[in-house]
Amino acid sequence: MAILVLSNPLPSAPFAEALRRAAPDVPIWTEADAPDPEQVEAILAWRMKAGILPKYPNLRVLCSTGAGVDKLLVEDLPATVPVTRVVDPAQGVEIAQYVVAQTLAFTRDLALYARQQADAQWKRHPVRLASQCRVGVMGLGAVGQAIARAFAPLGYPVSGWSRSAKALAGIHCHAGLDGLPKFLSHTDILVCALPLTPETRGLLNRDTLGQLPRGSFVINVGRGEQLVEPDLQALLDEGHLAGAALDVFDREPPPPDNWVWRHPSVSATPHIAAQASFDVVAAQCVDAWRSVRAGDTPALAVDRAAGY
Repeated sequence: MAILVLSNPLPSAPFAEALRRAAPDVPIWTEADAPDPEQVEAILAWRMKAGILPKYPNLRVLCSTGAGVDKLLVEDLPATVPVTRVVDPAQGVEIAQYVVAQTLAFTRDLALYARQQADAQWKRHPVRLASQCRVGVMGLGAVGQAIARAFAPLGYPVSGWSRSAKALAGIHCHAGLDGLPKFLSHTDILVCALPLTPETRGLLNRDTLGQLPRGSFVINVGRGEQLVEPDLQALLDEGHLAGAALDVFDREPPPPDNWVWRHPSVSATPHIAAQASFDVVAAQCVDAWRSVRAGDTPALAVDRAAGY
């Protein structure tokens, strides 16, 4: 019995070290250890490619290194192997901090003042009231709710959109495709915190983003594949959208010649809105492995049909 770390492109050593702390009596391997495929019962990975999993005939559980599992759901994943995600309470807080920081930077014109400082220019501009900046959060799971709650004491009106109906105190909730147009038309700061599913892939496109009021700002902390990047670029260049903060991308990292690196209205960060603790990831992976060995379903197993 052993646990294998296949975390590429993330470094494997920190995950392996955390797993050894969590399960000192269990062999922990990385690809560099030339693992015995027959002994591998659990794999901890960030993404998976077809053709890899069949090499491990005794695999019992596949664990994600993060909150999403979309990059693990390959076509040759055995139906009997559960897939688990990471639930780190600190992640929701960190993502909310990131979203609030990007929102404040936009609504308080901090980039403009930074440019003025570079020119030694002392010039004040009217402050846009928080009450006039409507925040709309797409995805009302644990992360989306943490984001929505973070805005409450700052005076920003908050609404939310999810695939199925939800009722959350202090948040005007919309649901389903029928509720999407009204949600978008009443949103000035759009925050995507959705899981990646077939339904959400490409959901942020020219049509949907074009329904936002002119001058809106887009923040994506969900998955890069949900945003059609050329459509975003066009709406920015046309002036319909005022800016965007992107922490996830269709291709990570984006190639050096990708437009997002140099667009004056885009803040591009390298998937750092939140990073789960290595020890939390390891502990939850070990718990999942022990659960399946005991004949139980892991507590953090996802619905593979839903994708989350």
